[in-house]
Amino acid sequence: MSRYSSLLFFSFVLLFVGCSPSLAPLYRDYEVSTSPNEHQLDTRISSALDRAGWTVVSSDTPQAISTEERTLSTWGLYRVTASLEVVPLGENHVRVLIHPYRKFFTGSKSKIPYLSRNLKRNLIPDLRQAFTEQGLVAVGTPMERDRQTLTR
Repeated sequence: MSRYSSLLFFSFVLLFVGCSPSLAPLYRDYEVSTSPNEHQLDTRISSALDRAGWTVVSSDTPQAISTEERTLSTWGLYRVTASLEVVPLGENHVRVLIHPYRKFFTGSKSKIPYLSRNLKRNLIPDLRQAFTEQGLVAVGTPMERDRQTLTR
């Protein structure tokens, strides 16, 4: 009987692992391909965000460029919204912070702690293309950089 219970347990674990979401962090890093002054970089970032369909708004953080919240998808009981914040990291890098939320029909909202495959598919390609056109090259997340290093 113990052999069957352990087999059942491992089958359940494999099923659970196969159904778990692919987690991704809530940011992306980009390298500035040229070294413009800070004002030009702000203009390039704003242009890229506008090209990707985001509306730039005034930010509470002095160095950051923020966007207006936008609806990404609508489900029965809630809709998924997100806003972006672009922050310089030194002279040659910027980080795009993604702030996704579930907004329920009751008016409450909860922060989404990771990017699911669906959210990642809705956000990243447009941003990557728009930023590349402005000379900001995606360097990915630490997990993506580790994966690239291991496959070389």
